[in-house]
Amino acid sequence: MGKIYGFGPIDIHEGQEEAFIEAARACHEAILPDLTGTRYYEWFLSADGRNGYVIELYDDPEAVALHGRMLDGRVAKVLQHATLRIEFAGEVPQILQDRMRERLGAVGYIGPRAFGLIEGPSPHRHPPSGDERILALAWFRPHDGQAEALSALARESFEQASAKDPGTLAYEWFPDGKGNWFAFDAYQDAEAMLAHMANCGPIMGRILAIADSETLLFGTLPPAMEARLRPELGIRRFPRRLHGVG
Repeated sequence: MGKIYGFGPIDIHEGQEEAFIEAARACHEAILPDLTGTRYYEWFLSADGRNGYVIELYDDPEAVALHGRMLDGRVAKVLQHATLRIEFAGEVPQILQDRMRERLGAVGYIGPRAFGLIEGPSPHRHPPSGDERILALAWFRPHDGQAEALSALARESFEQASAKDPGTLAYEWFPDGKGNWFAFDAYQDAEAMLAHMANCGPIMGRILAIADSETLLFGTLPPAMEARLRPELGIRRFPRRLHGVG
């Protein structure tokens, strides 16, 4: 069984930001005694505090089950203050999707992983200190007649990153079966993200010439980098990392 990814946009109810943050912190603290099988469990907040995002990655269904037992109903407290939707990706059993749909109501599935950097089991550990890591999610929708070209460029970009991006911790690509692609990136810090952009930027330029894109970028960036992220580039920011274990 392959790894299970979860990506959750969160709409925080009006006036409930602080209560949401406390409920999310309780979820984070509850899982710390046993992180076996959990690679990522990252909570972020938008600059205006109106939206959150949670990014999760588990080794297998057993790791998801352990995570659920550790939480012991605390997600229900989060849902008192916010609306959460989950998009799964990877090797996700239908029974797990159905169970989460019963609990959350809004659950989708992107597709299986085609290729990525994350391999091997995730042992229990102490989460790394600091919040230098940068995460990104990106959607690519090919122009008419460009689906095969987009698939080839996605593979080329992955191979380039695999060979030359030591600071890239995750570079996971998922096709949705309709010609579209979804990518999850993680970088150890802003410098690693810059190195990746220099390495794979020419290939990404070719992708953006044949596909529409949308990107979410998570974590704190140096001001000079932040200033380069213009809204017309299709990038939405979640600059505040609340907590995480990745």
